[in-house]
Amino acid sequence: MRNGKNEIFALIVDDDDVDRERLARMLEHCPRPIHVTEAASQSEALDLIRRPASHFDIVFLDFGLEDGDGRDLVPTIHGEVDPDCPIVAVTGFTDELIAAASIKSGMTEFLTKRSLSPERVAASVEEGIAWRKYRQDLRRAEEELTHRSLHDPLTDLPNRTLLVDRLGQSCARAKRSGDPFAVVMIDLDHFKEINDNFGHAAGDAVLIAIARRLRANLREVDTVARLGGDEFALLLQNISTHEAARTMAAKLNDLIEQPIVHEGHMLHVGCSMGFALCPLFGFSPAGLLSVADDAMYQAKRGLDKAVVAQSGGLRAAAPFDRTGMLVELEEALGERTLQWHWQPKIDLRDGRVLGFEALVRWRDPRGNAIPADHLIHAIEQSPLLEDFTYLSLETVLGQFSALRDDLGEAAISVNISASMLERSGFVSKVAECIERAGVDPARVTLELTETALIANPSQAKRVIEQLHERRIGLSIDDFGAGFTAFGYLREFAISEIKIDRSYIRRFTESRFDQSLVSSLVVLCESLGIPLVAEGVEDAHTQDILVSLGCHAGQGYGICRPIPYEDVPLWIRGWKRDHLLTAA
Repeated sequence: MRNGKNEIFALIVDDDDVDRERLARMLEHCPRPIHVTEAASQSEALDLIRRPASHFDIVFLDFGLEDGDGRDLVPTIHGEVDPDCPIVAVTGFTDELIAAASIKSGMTEFLTKRSLSPERVAASVEEGIAWRKYRQDLRRAEEELTHRSLHDPLTDLPNRTLLVDRLGQSCARAKRSGDPFAVVMIDLDHFKEINDNFGHAAGDAVLIAIARRLRANLREVDTVARLGGDEFALLLQNISTHEAARTMAAKLNDLIEQPIVHEGHMLHVGCSMGFALCPLFGFSPAGLLSVADDAMYQAKRGLDKAVVAQSGGLRAAAPFDRTGMLVELEEALGERTLQWHWQPKIDLRDGRVLGFEALVRWRDPRGNAIPADHLIHAIEQSPLLEDFTYLSLETVLGQFSALRDDLGEAAISVNISASMLERSGFVSKVAECIERAGVDPARVTLELTETALIANPSQAKRVIEQLHERRIGLSIDDFGAGFTAFGYLREFAISEIKIDRSYIRRFTESRFDQSLVSSLVVLCESLGIPLVAEGVEDAHTQDILVSLGCHAGQGYGICRPIPYEDVPLWIRGWKRDHLLTAA
């Protein structure tokens, strides 16, 4: 529809003049006015589609054209007309397999020429236009959610997630071609006094003004991000020397120190800046951010408003030393001394236990508890990954089987590294572990971070489909923590999405985070995917989540991860204190 009118533009592609005229007459009986364009061949249809002023709301397509198969036009229609343009097959074929293949190829409906009637054609038009509107609304919602997940809600600048992604790209480019750049951390001075003396509205006005100035005065190739509070970060391309960095620091300082007028008040802020140059400090995003952050705090403590890190002074943090730990970890795998703690997932409405997530824990031979993120990172980068993965599955599924009488209908989730999706025989080995444990596959879920889908989507899709065929669930963990790609959710047989705890942490105070969860609820409902909130810390958060339609959650406010041996006792206590009360 265009120009505000309720007119529909339809294209009929059929090489039979009689059939084409018959369908055009039927379209005249539709409740809404329809402008019909006809094409008698594939080449004529392509010419019409590719005309600059062409516009079609719906396409009726025959298969057997003189110069080719009409189905070959489907990708072109979706690529050059509209990705959501409804395509109705109108053909003499009646084979059900052909009909199924047509729908799978991207057509929205399959009609045989024998079954055509004005009523059926009118219904196809209305259904097609409604389908297109649904797809467009869903696409807009996905785009909005993607934007929200990657941008600061106050200033609309990139947030930390998007900054780290762009920083990773800059590091890779610098390593490949030597293109230099600078990472800059900026902390505003006197910002707290403005908040205290003039209120948070004035503080927000300052942040918005600073964001606009930075964005307006830097190049398109540069990145301006807000990390939270009064902290900003910049990626400045082609800054290669300390002299260039100091020159840029002076310009940035002048820009930030310009007064800001808010409700009749003249507000003044300063700043402290830290610069880290790449490749001087290597190609690690975390290392460069750390160096720039240290330089910024050095500026705060000294007289200089900006500090450019020197190679002989501030240095990137040394990577976590894994060599000795891996030797000890290999022994722990052989001796089976790793432990798994279980954290429950509940229905926030009535307290029913929906399942548990098994989380690995390990103390080295000296009794030191190894942080879980260090442990997992070390394993993922080592030859121990496969042994660890299958030991995890074997142990946790054995524990789950032993507790089946206490667990009711609860399920079990096990975290899997993204790189396991590329290992030969992964799905069959997972199925074997489940079968040996005597567990119903439908009660087993593997958890992957969303970056696993984005890194190698075609391979991930194949593996997920194989898991789905075996009734094994797949959960997307920490959703929203990485470079979120909502389009993949429609493509994969996902059985659960877990919202990253960062969106829940300030949930009761942040309308942005609440609106994001609300949008995710709508999206997941439309896709039939259950949504789980991670990091639920208190009853107020639970109440808001339930009111928004998110009915499942886990977090310290419900229960911390507990040793497997304590799970039966916890279940009995939970049922006594919560389910009986709810009843």
